[in-house]
Amino acid sequence: MSARAVHRFSHELDDAAIQNLITRMEFRGKDPHFSKLRDTYLDKLPQGPAVHFLDLGCGTGVVTRAVAGRDGFAGRVTGVDQSAALVEAARRLAAEDGVGDQVKFDVGDAHALDYADESFDAVIAHTLISHVTEPLTVLKEAARVLRPGSMVAIFDGDYVSLSFACADSAIGKAMDEALVTNTFSNPRVMRDLPHLLPQAGLELVETLAHVYTEIGAGSYFPSFAETYAPQVSRADLMSAERVDAWLAEQRRALEQRTFFATCNYYTYLARRPGAACT
Repeated sequence: MSARAVHRFSHELDDAAIQNLITRMEFRGKDPHFSKLRDTYLDKLPQGPAVHFLDLGCGTGVVTRAVAGRDGFAGRVTGVDQSAALVEAARRLAAEDGVGDQVKFDVGDAHALDYADESFDAVIAHTLISHVTEPLTVLKEAARVLRPGSMVAIFDGDYVSLSFACADSAIGKAMDEALVTNTFSNPRVMRDLPHLLPQAGLELVETLAHVYTEIGAGSYFPSFAETYAPQVSRADLMSAERVDAWLAEQRRALEQRTFFATCNYYTYLARRPGAACT
């Protein structure tokens, strides 16, 4: 079996894999540091009562619900994802959170959105662009559905910087690379955005850089390891024995408070040129 980046083919996963993905997405959405990074860029997007947001690759609707639940937000949020199972979960969770009346979820492809030109006041691509088949096509679609003068927020990881400590540096490097290969379609894409955005008809406005590191104790990266490491052996990128040994080392490191893991994340805020509608 060859590696097929999990999120890129989320619409083809079996029930068990989908449930694991839902659990990971919801866990990540509640992570305090990750939530702070999300709220930092949301503060820079329009807040008016009539705004309409689009959450591309919404997954379980973590960001969709976060927008709808912000203090004073009276607009609308549409989430779209290729996985019908994730959209079903998103609808259920939005209802449970009491924001079901402000949000709508659709099954759709970010490469070919079923929305009219200039339909939205803001577009969010939160940990999406690293997973898609054609990043430039997705960026062009985001620009197309934006109203002139409106903003797109692209948040994602520079996943070639993802690294876990490992006593054997060669095994550690191999495992880091296997995790990235099996999980992300475009692990370097945040380095490509400065030249992709103009090609998509978007003007770069601001960038934010973040380093997320857990040392000693941890929850965000251990959850990542427990979710995605088993898939490395299933994709024949590394033997099951070696993956199990690596996971056991990460668990021991947590118990002994010697754990270390890190990754760089970036936010790009870009605008569609033109006068904003009033």
